[in-house]
Formats: sequence, structure tokens, C-alpha cells
Amino acid sequence: MPGFDALPGNTALKASLRTALDRRFPQAVLLSGPDGSGKTDFAQTIAAALLCTGASPRPCGACASCHKIAHGTHPDLIVIDEGDGEIKVETARNIRDEAAILPNDGDRKVFIIHNADRMNLSAQNALLKVLEEPPRYVFFILLSSQPGVLLQTIRSRCAIYQLEPPHVSADQNPELLEPSRAFLRAMAKGDEYGMLLGANGFAKLNKAAFQQAMTLLGTALRDAALGSVGAALLVPALSAETRALAGALTAEKILAVYDHLTLLSRRAEVNASAPIQCAVLAAGSSAIRRDHPNNIRGILKRRNI
Repeated sequence: MPGFDALPGNTALKASLRTALDRRFPQAVLLSGPDGSGKTDFAQTIAAALLCTGASPRPCGACASCHKIAHGTHPDLIVIDEGDGEIKVETARNIRDEAAILPNDGDRKVFIIHNADRMNLSAQNALLKVLEEPPRYVFFILLSSQPGVLLQTIRSRCAIYQLEPPHVSADQNPELLEPSRAFLRAMAKGDEYGMLLGANGFAKLNKAAFQQAMTLLGTALRDAALGSVGAALLVPALSAETRALAGALTAEKILAVYDHLTLLSRRAEVNASAPIQCAVLAAGSSAIRRDHPNNIRGILKRRNI
């Protein structure tokens, strides 16, 4: 079982996780990051470290527990993965029931919940009960590319770790760079017409370029949201725009736009109309900026999206 050194990037995150594992690791963590950021690999490595019976640094990769995890046979590692489907309340109740059963091999039991943001409201409320008072031997690792979809009560009970998106070399592709630059500048100024023009720039791209541009914009939003804590910029070509945005909006609002963008990108992947998605991107981002996030639901409903 490879350790943290085998995972790409995220140097600060890996150091933080190692420190937590050497002390007292939180019983519920939320790994947040866009698709392709390595959430699954990090979750598996954290689970292996928690269940490892070898010497530090953990996971050792040599003990019986590490071998079982590597082969997918560890009885105390429970993985919940419904793919793109909804996670329903029955699944959450099963998790709660399983958590009440003592571990089989050692003194810990770990649950990994993929796409935790796909839990419906009933499932989230059912899971919340065990998150509030987990058995001393249980650890939960939630994975999400849209953490804002989760109930605040769930997020507040998790230690949240943000993964870096894959590095984007935007400087070499002005076709992808310019729409993001225009959109970010307009958003920082509160220029709604400018935001619409910037979003329309994305609609002119072919499907492959459109997805690349959405990833680029999402990475730039991440830079703006995390800039206040000194995180390294992943899109240095947009540093002026991300600094301006960070000065104009709170990190919470920027991350809300990021979540909104992620949702629209997923819809575009299944052939939703790019021009409509771009219009909704501008309208929804404007609503978030003006403290009217509920307007997004109305926009989506009116557009039948």
C-alpha cells in the first residue's frame, strides 16, 4: 500500500495529515476538490494509515492490514460508492447500523463515502446522527467535489481538507485564458453585463475546449478563495484577476460560485447546451454575489435545467 509520498502535489495537505495521524485524527473528515484531484487516492491512503498496525510512518505498506487494503479485502474498511446515482436514506441507515458493530480485525473501523454531496436530504440527516456521536472506534472519510451541497451541520462536524486541482497551463492557451479573465474581472467589479459577455466567450469554444476552460475557471476561483491563506497559485497567468476577486468577495461566496460552476460543468458533459450553461453561470454567479443564492434555483427551473 503506497504512502503519502506516492501521491502527487498537495505538499501542505500531506504534512497536515501526517501531523494529525501522529496525534489525534478527527473522526470525520471531508476531502474536497474537483474531479481528478486525487480524492480517492488520498482517502485510501488515510484509511490505510488509520488501520495500519505497522511502524511509523503509516501506512507502512508491509503489515497484514496494509496488504488487505491493497487487495480490497480488509473487513474494517467499508467503501460506499453509488457512482453517479443518489445516495438514499437506506444507505445512510445501513452505515449507521454498521458503525454500531465492533471492528473485526483491530480497534478501528473506517468508512469512505464517495460523492457525499449526492446524499439526499434524508440520507444526510440520517448520517448526521452518527457523525454527532460516533463510536470511539469509527472514522468517516467523506469525498465531495461540491461540499456546499452538504448540510452545514454535516460540514461543521468534519475536518475539511481541500485538495489542489490538477495544474492548469493556461498561459500557453489564450483561447481558454481570455474568457476566464473577462469573467473574473467583471465579477470582481460587480459588472453583471460584463460577466455575461465573459461567459459567452466560453460558449464559442468546442466541447473539449469548453471543458478545459471550465476547469481553468474553477482553478482560478480556487486561487481566489485560498489566496488569503497563502496557498500557491495554480494559474499564475490570472493572478491579477484572482487577487482582485479575493479583495472584492468573501471566500465563502467565491466557493459558492465554484460549486455552481462544477454543477454546470457536469451538465455540459452530458450534452447540455453550452450557451444556456454559460448564461446560467453568469446569472447564478451574479445572484451569489448579490447575496441571493436561492435565485439560482429559480434560474435553473425557468430554464428547465
